Amino acid sequence: MANRLTLRQNVESIELTSGGLVALRDAIGKMQALSADDNRSWMYLAGFHGFPQFQCWHGGRIGLSQQALAYDLFLPWHRAYLLTMEHTMRDQNGTAALPWWDWTSPGSHRVGVPVAYSTRRIGKNPNPLASGPVPEVRSGRVPGLPASAGRNTTRSPGNPDDLPTADQVNSVLALTDFVDFSEQLQDIHDQVHGWTGGRNGDMGTIVFAGFDPIFWAHHCMIDRIWYLWQLRHGVQNVPPDYMNKPLAPFPLTVGDVLDIHRLGYEYAQASSSHD
Repeated sequence: MANRLTLRQNVESIELTSGGLVALRDAIGKMQALSADDNRSWMYLAGFHGFPQFQCWHGGRIGLSQQALAYDLFLPWHRAYLLTMEHTMRDQNGTAALPWWDWTSPGSHRVGVPVAYSTRRIGKNPNPLASGPVPEVRSGRVPGLPASAGRNTTRSPGNPDDLPTADQVNSVLALTDFVDFSEQLQDIHDQVHGWTGGRNGDMGTIVFAGFDPIFWAHHCMIDRIWYLWQLRHGVQNVPPDYMNKPLAPFPLTVGDVLDIHRLGYEYAQASSSHD
C-alpha cells in the first residue's frame, strides 16, 4: 500500500490548478523530447498500444492478428498501462499525475476537447498536450500499414453534442456482470475515440491513438468509470479465472490491478450525476 496516494484530477479542474497543469506539461514535454529507443520516452511508451508493439487488449483481442480469446482484459490491461505511463512521467517531474477527461460534462459538450489539450501554444512554445510525436513507419514493417515519415498526431473532433452523456455512463454503471459492463463500456470508449479522431485523426485508429496525449486523459476517464463501478459492485468482482491472467508487457496480473489504492492513486471527487 502506497503511503501517499496520487490524486488524479478532472481535466477541467486541473486547468484551474496551474501547478498540476504545469507539471503535466513539463513531464509530457520532456518525454516527447527523448529518442524512441529510450524506455522513458513518449514514443516508446505510446508504442505499446499500437504501432510498433501492438500489445493492446480490446474486445478480447490482441494485436493485429485479431485472434479471438475467451476473456477480455481491456480494463485491467489499460489500468496497468496508465500506471506505467504515470510512473514514467514522474521520472521527468515528480509531481506530475494523469488527469481524466469527463466527456459527459457540460463543459465538454460545449467545447469538445478540453482547452488544456486543444491550445496549440503555451507562450512561445508548442503545447505538448496538443499533439505527440509518432515514429517513422518503414516500408514493409507492418503488413497493410503504409510507410510514413515521423510526424505529430492530428485530430478532427466532431460536434461536442455527439459526445457520450452522463445517462449513458449511468446505464453502464448499473450493470452487475463485469464482462457485460466491460463490453458496453468499450462501446462508449470507441465512440470517444472515433469522435476525437474524426475523418483522419490518430485517435480514430488503434495503430496511432496512443501517441495523441488526449488518449491518456480519455483512458483515465474509462478507468475512473471502472473504479466507480467497483465502488458499487465490489473491487474483486471479476470472473475467478481472470485473476491470474498476465497483463503483458507489464509485470502485473489482473488481480494485481483491481484495487487502485494499492496501486497508489485515487480519483478526485467531482460534482456529476455519475459520481
